[in-house]
Amino acid sequence: MDIIRKAVLLGMGVISLAKDKAEEMVDDLIKRGEIASTERFRTVDTLLKEADKQEKELQRKIAGTVQKVVADMGLPTRKDLEEIMETLKKDRI
Repeated sequence: MDIIRKAVLLGMGVISLAKDKAEEMVDDLIKRGEIASTERFRTVDTLLKEADKQEKELQRKIAGTVQKVVADMGLPTRKDLEEIMETLKKDRI
C-alpha cells in the first residue's frame, strides 16, 4: 500500500486521477514486479478511492480558507444578507 500512496502523492502530483491513468500506473507496477497482476483491479480501485478522498479533503480545506478570508475581511455572508433582506421586508410591512 505504501507504493500506491507514493505513486498517488509523489508520482502523480495530481488530486483527481482518471481511471485510465490509474490503470496505466498499476500496469507499470505489475511490469516492474511490485504488485501481482491478480491485484490489478483492487489496486486501481484503491488508487481511485484515495484520489477521490484527497480531492474532497482539498475542497473542504479550500472552503474553510475562503470562509476565513471572508470573515477576516469583514464581508457579509449569504446568511447575513438574507437576514438583512428579511429585516427590510418586515420594515416595509
